[in-house]
Order: sequence, then C-alpha cells, then structure tokens
Amino acid sequence: MEESAIRMKAYAVSFNEIRVYLSKNYYNGISSKFYLKDLWTEEIVLLQGDALDSSNSDFQEYALHTTFEIGRVYKIIDAYGLTCFLDFSKLSMCKEFDDFYYYDGNDLGCTYTKERCTFKVWAPLSTGIILKIIKDHKEHLYSMERGDKGVYHCVVDGDLENAQYFYLVKHAGNYEITMDPYAYAASSNGRTNIVVDLEKIQIQSYQLPPMKQKTDAIIYETSVRDFSMADSSGMKNKGKFLAFTEEGTSTDCGYSTGLDYLARLGITHLQLMPINDFATVDERNPLELYNWGYDPAQYNVTEGSYVTDSEDGYKRIAEAKQMIEALHSRGIRVVLDVVYNHMHDVNQNALEKTVPHYFFRRYADGNLSNGSWCGNDVNTTAKMCRKYILDMCKRWQFLYGIDGFRFDLMGLIDIETIELINQQCKSVDPSFMIYGEGWNMMTAIDEDKRTTIQNNRQVPDIGFFNDFFRDTLRGTNQMESKGYFSGDTYKTNDAIRAMCNFEMFDNISQSINYIECHDNATTYDKLQISNYDESDDIKKKRLRLALAAVILSQGIPFIHSGQEFFRTKYGLENTYNAGDQVNALDWKRRDEEIETVELIKFLIRLRKNNPCFRYNDYEIMRENISMENLEHRMIKYQLHQDEGEYSDFIIYLNPSPDSFDVEIEDKYKIIYHSENNQIIDGKVTISGVSFVIVAR
Repeated sequence: MEESAIRMKAYAVSFNEIRVYLSKNYYNGISSKFYLKDLWTEEIVLLQGDALDSSNSDFQEYALHTTFEIGRVYKIIDAYGLTCFLDFSKLSMCKEFDDFYYYDGNDLGCTYTKERCTFKVWAPLSTGIILKIIKDHKEHLYSMERGDKGVYHCVVDGDLENAQYFYLVKHAGNYEITMDPYAYAASSNGRTNIVVDLEKIQIQSYQLPPMKQKTDAIIYETSVRDFSMADSSGMKNKGKFLAFTEEGTSTDCGYSTGLDYLARLGITHLQLMPINDFATVDERNPLELYNWGYDPAQYNVTEGSYVTDSEDGYKRIAEAKQMIEALHSRGIRVVLDVVYNHMHDVNQNALEKTVPHYFFRRYADGNLSNGSWCGNDVNTTAKMCRKYILDMCKRWQFLYGIDGFRFDLMGLIDIETIELINQQCKSVDPSFMIYGEGWNMMTAIDEDKRTTIQNNRQVPDIGFFNDFFRDTLRGTNQMESKGYFSGDTYKTNDAIRAMCNFEMFDNISQSINYIECHDNATTYDKLQISNYDESDDIKKKRLRLALAAVILSQGIPFIHSGQEFFRTKYGLENTYNAGDQVNALDWKRRDEEIETVELIKFLIRLRKNNPCFRYNDYEIMRENISMENLEHRMIKYQLHQDEGEYSDFIIYLNPSPDSFDVEIEDKYKIIYHSENNQIIDGKVTISGVSFVIVAR
C-alpha cells in the first residue's frame, strides 16, 4: 500500500510497548485515546501513553504501554474508531526477543518416516501458520500448532515421500506463502519444497588421510557450470554436478579434462563456487540466463540448474553427493563457497517471511544494513540466525561430505559466528579448512567484531585472501596497474615481504596466496592492458613467473581454474552474468598451452614433495628461509629443509628485461630453467623475464 494512503499503523517494539503512527492528514494525527482489542477473546483494553515529537514526519507517533501475548491477533483502535492490525515484525529487533525465543532443538524442518512426517518451523512473530501439502495431485491443508519458543508444529500421518509442501505464514492479518528454511529439497525455481527419505541417499564414503597442516593445501577454484560447459571439455553432463564424476574425458588432442585432469594436476582442494539454490537462473531453462550464484535464494538446498532433473528432489541431493564422492575417490577435498552474508531478495526470502526484521541486519532506525552492496546483510549476531548458519554448515559437512568453507564477504560475518562454525567443523574433521574474503565492509556491527583481515589475530585458525600478495605481485584491480611480475621492479622488496610474510598474520597458514580468482579480470587479460607493448610470449612468461611464486611462496596457494593455460574472459573484469561464451572453461587452451600445464604440475609436485615450501611456523621459517633483493630487480629465494627430495633450494625470479649471471655453489644442479640455460664454469645466466630453480 502507498504510504500516503495509510492512516494508521502500529508496531510492538518491546514486550510492553506499542508504537502507533497516525497520519497527519487524518485529524492532524491527533487521537485522545487508543485501545487494544484481542480478536480471539474480543477483550478491549485502554492503552496508556504519550505522543512523541514527530515534527519532521508525516505521522504523529505515540508510545503506548501495555502487555500482550505474542502469537495472538490484535487490533489497535483510535478515538474515532479507525483500526489497524498490531504488527509484531519490529519486535524481533529488541534484545529481549532474541534471548526469550531462542530454540536449541535440532528438529526444525520436516522429519520423515514412512508412517508419518513431523513439520516444525520457528516463527514466533506469526499469528498462525497453515501447512499445505500436495500429494498425488491433491492439496491438503493443515493448521499448525504454536508451541514453546514460537515453534509451530504439525504431524501428518501416512507416507509423504516426494510430496510437495510449503507454509502459509500469517502476520498482521495477512498470509504469506513461504518455503521451509530447513527443507532438504525443492522443486524447480523454489516453487515448493519436497519431502525426501534421507535413508535412501547413501553414497560410498572415501576417508581421506588427515592433513598434517593447512599449508599442505593447494586450492583450485572453479564453477560447476564453467568447468564442463564448453564443447572442448569432452564431458557429457555439461554444466552439471555429474560432469565431475566422468572419467576418461579428454580434449580433441587426447589430453585429459575434468576429473582426470584435476587429479593429475596434483591439487589437494577443489573450491566450488556456490552450489546452493540461487535466484537468477531459470532451473527449467538454464541456458537462457547465466549467473555465478552469489545471489542465494535458499541456503538449504542445492542449485537445480546443476542437476539433471531440477524437479527431482532426490537428484538435487544425490548428484551433488556423487560429485563430492568422485572427487574424494581421487584424493581431492572439496571446499564450498558459501554466501552467508546476504540473500538475493529480502522481501521474497523464506527467512524474512517467517520472522520479519530478524534474519537481516538493521540499523536502529530499522533500515537495512548494506555492507554487501546487494541490498542487505545477514544478521549473523542474532541467535537463531547464527544457529541457522551453524545448522546449514553441519548439513553440508555431514550430509554432503564437504571438507571446507570459503566465506564470501567474510568481513560481514561476526567473529563469534565464524569461530563457532570452525569449532563445530573441526570437532568432526580436524583437517577442515575455513577461509574467506576479509574486507572491512560497512555494516551495522562494530569493526572489532567483524571477521576482517585486520582482525586476523582474533581468529588464528581462519584463512584470508591475501590482497597484498595479489596487488604486489600482479598489480591492483585497475587494469593498467603493474605488479612486480608484470615489470614494476620498484616493488622487489614488497614482493619479498609478500612471498614470505612474517608480519601480516598471526600465523602463515592464514595467508591464501593468489593473483587471480573468479572476481575481476584474469591475469592474462590484465597483462594485455598493463603490458600492452610486450609480445604475447613475454606476457605468458610473466604469468608463469607469477604462478611459480603463488605455488612456491609460504602460505597456501590458490589457483583460479584455467589460469594455468592462460584463461581469458576477453578483457571483461566482472563476468558474473556474462554467459557461457565468456565464462566457460576453454579446454582447447589446455591443448595449446601444454608446456605451461606441465610446468604447473611440476611446481605442485615440487611443493608437495618438499616441506620447505610448506612451513607452518614462523620460527622454523626464519631458521630455514632467506630472501634477497639482487640489483633491485631480481629475487633470490633460498630454502633449507631436513627432509624431502633435496636439502637446499635457490630460486631466482627475474621479471626485469635484463639478464644476470649468478654463481652457483658446488653440488647444486638446475631442476628448472625456463630458458633451458646450463651451469657453465660455476655460473648460470638468469635471462630476462624468467626463473631458475637449483637444488642440492
């Protein structure tokens, strides 16, 4: 309704206070008295209170004091007989509400047995809920009973397997259709939820050996859709979870793709961009629209466009599990990119519809916080919101077998919530990894409570994307800017600090070292602008240099899919909805750049076989690592270890156009030289834009 047409509105703002707003176009906003009418008992109570200063508003505000029972239906009546429903939605913003209505049960959602189903939904502000079930093309309505802590429940006898359902939630006299925030499955585009028997979804489980330390991880990021969509992928289930289960796939030239490629590359962790249900792709016509998935619609079910049949609730679960287990069978852990910082559309979201004003962070004036720049921030400090996130994280870990979480815009999530998630996940799997984007975004919680990179010492077990590493070695996100490896040798000392950073983090395992991820332009595309005057051959040499630094630096290496064969997005910086032509991984480039792919395999193998590249302790790093600035252009990176393939390494990284002759001590041999130069008379030439690894 248009605000100008509203004559009176009323909100419960605490357990004993009501705010009434009278339009100044209606009797000048003046009423001598107000009444509270209980529509269940017909009882009417005269309210006591005062008018407030409302000189700058179109409404006269009144603060009225009384008691009421949440969950009952009330109307406010003014002195002239005008009425409106009492709205409880703002009550969720008071501290007393959070404490009083916290529910610690583990039975929300639908609990299935063959004999009956129990439905439970937490909706303490609702004045009534109707459960609608569709089974065998027949619709059935059930009134749900309000119980302790505002949990509505209903038991329906009979076998409801594959039945569709949703809730009709009543607020202030109106019913809203909403999904179940705890459902396991949904029909296409989230029209309904689906009842499933979880006992029927049993996939062989592969137990991976525990990680000794986090720095053993080598992370590779991809999108489910991008990974297999191109014709050159050789995969049949294009854009689907099941593409990751296919073996023996190859390019036209016979080189491996898909699962085989990942296993042979040597990565330890595959980070999947969001696989939960997102809003802007039509699951029945998935080729019509494209989106990365950072527009979550439901946190609790998988994305239907990634499933072979989006109407099949079982396939949503089973095919995602098959994907994860196929990766596990090849020794690859799976990290899930989760977006617990915002939702696509607050007004259409099940969380907002079940408990208005609660699950999304607001300022004192009621306006939504928007640190995400997507219209809203999830209210992670609210107790039931925090519980919901913890419950969903548990589901991904227990039901699907996820091995880690990458948190999108983690700086919008409070430290306590992240720590509780970490404790919960680590109690089951000590190797579980949690890391995320630690940017300090403007949101309605204090800065010292945000999980930002500035606050990393408060969360020593949580990793952060190291933007200093990226900006120093590659250049900032401005396309024209240069980093050390694109030729800005004034950054040599900064590059040394980036590759072996003793200062930024509480411990080195918190540093996620990257120069490229799904966001912003690919490094190859950026080099087309920042180094426009160089040949393509030189640009590729620079990218190889940078990739070598990513893989061999201290911390945790992170590789964006296709980076190892010079992925291009044709110069576009933000391709979240740019379509398959831009985003699909072009496996033809894997054929064209086989030498670089083999180099990345070699570097990954070198890191895995030699612990000096994976130190997890600053003291040990100081004892065994040294780095030098040679001629203000080249880095000498020297490492020692007591076990591994070799005792000592020296790596020369030279992004300058100049060549240098360096002396090589006895017993050292070249294990990699990008220009294939040899040691002659105790010296080796480090050519311009190249790197050399010697070892003994």
